[in-house]
Amino acid sequence: MKTLRICEFCHAELPADSTQRLCPKCLEAGATLEPSPRPGAGFSPPHPLALKSLFPQLEILELLGHGGMGAVYKARQRGLDRMVALKILPPQISTEPAFAERFAREARALARLSHPNIVTVFDLGKSGSLYYFLMEFVDGVNLRQLLQTHRLTPRETLGIVPQICEALEYAHGEGIVHRDIKPENILMDQKGRVKVADFGLSKLLEPGPQDIQLTQSGQILGTMHYMAPEQLEKPLEVDQRADIYSLGVVLYEMLTGELPLGRFELPSKKAAVDPRLDELVLHAMERNPQRRCQRVSDVRLQLEAIAGVASRLSPEVSRKLSYEYRSKTTLFGWPLLHVASGVDPSTGRKRTAKGIIAVGCHPWGVIAFGDVAVGVIACGIFGYGLISISVVAVGVVACGSVAAALMLAMGGVAVAPVAMGGLTFGWFASGAMAWGKHALTPTAYDPVAKEFFNPRVWKLVGWVFRALIVAVPLFLALGFVPKLMARISERQRQKRFHEGKSKSV
Repeated sequence: MKTLRICEFCHAELPADSTQRLCPKCLEAGATLEPSPRPGAGFSPPHPLALKSLFPQLEILELLGHGGMGAVYKARQRGLDRMVALKILPPQISTEPAFAERFAREARALARLSHPNIVTVFDLGKSGSLYYFLMEFVDGVNLRQLLQTHRLTPRETLGIVPQICEALEYAHGEGIVHRDIKPENILMDQKGRVKVADFGLSKLLEPGPQDIQLTQSGQILGTMHYMAPEQLEKPLEVDQRADIYSLGVVLYEMLTGELPLGRFELPSKKAAVDPRLDELVLHAMERNPQRRCQRVSDVRLQLEAIAGVASRLSPEVSRKLSYEYRSKTTLFGWPLLHVASGVDPSTGRKRTAKGIIAVGCHPWGVIAFGDVAVGVIACGIFGYGLISISVVAVGVVACGSVAAALMLAMGGVAVAPVAMGGLTFGWFASGAMAWGKHALTPTAYDPVAKEFFNPRVWKLVGWVFRALIVAVPLFLALGFVPKLMARISERQRQKRFHEGKSKSV
């Protein structure tokens, strides 16, 4: 099992004989495992009422949260009657001589970002001594809150991370690096859509080049456990690969519920996830930027290849494209009825129905109905079975537009020892055009074929096939009845829920 021992401050690989949690370089520089003080760490956010005179156009409702990069309030924009988020920056930064120029340059670049997975900036500026951003309000939770409430499944993880990648791809294309990718900055609305917040804010708040030193407090912005090594060693040379490192840490945490600190195990050793994710996480978290994934699109494409198409669909679309019903009654270990359609969200592949009666895209059963059906009796577009009644039928006995069989084939084009239909090939062949040892056509007479194709016998065979063809819609109906009943049950449940909610109000 491959494990790593790394410095918990700068993420450098520790010597094999080291007993410390920090590398010699960090120990010499006086680093500690406590988060470094950050600008605004002692910032006490003002009460919403105290901001009333500074933002008369807003009805500030409540404080949502605050930290080293400022405070965020929920507010209503009076003129447009919409909910917004007001972010004010720590007031002490306005005393820095170069900040006004930096704000004019960087903040306006951030305001130009327009992407479905990025929190939109509506307005920005300075009111009194406070610099502020007026942003889109995301009604939901952040990823940190989600991780604290329950352990994410691999499917949920692989549905969230590609959306983060798309946001980063767009921002990097605009020349903006986030620098502080962490669960707190990844928001999700009530429909499951991801919104990344605080793009480029770290760069906006960081001090000038002449002030940056490793051992000084408040000089390096970002969140320690999510920061790329170069953010500590060369903060002025940070590029998009720093975001990829942070994304790798977030991905590891989502898969395992833990941060990759010290001697950490691979994700597949901690949870039931695809082993291909191990290589992706390690590649994204390479200490050397040159050896790391160079573009976030590389990460996204690998994730999508692992997850399949289903994880890229919204939950609503995924539910519409996918359905499964499995009866509780079984026979020989198989469900009496198994209906499966659409794609499996966990693999992105079409579902396979397996049962005594199987209905779906890829059914396997004693009686199978679907696109590609395999069974004792197989009915579908392509059917393979003991008895196959399909558009293209292959079996011991086959009936279809094109039929090939080991014994008897009936169809437009029929190939078998005994072939009947339009264009037939067989030992005994009967049809509009027939070729075989004993062939019977309107223009060709073979006494042996005439005797073999006795009308009374083959009339009975024809009725048997007709009965099987009539049975096809009957069994298809059996497959859709459970789906209909499930929908009715779900509507009744929702109705009872809303009635109960109305009564409680």
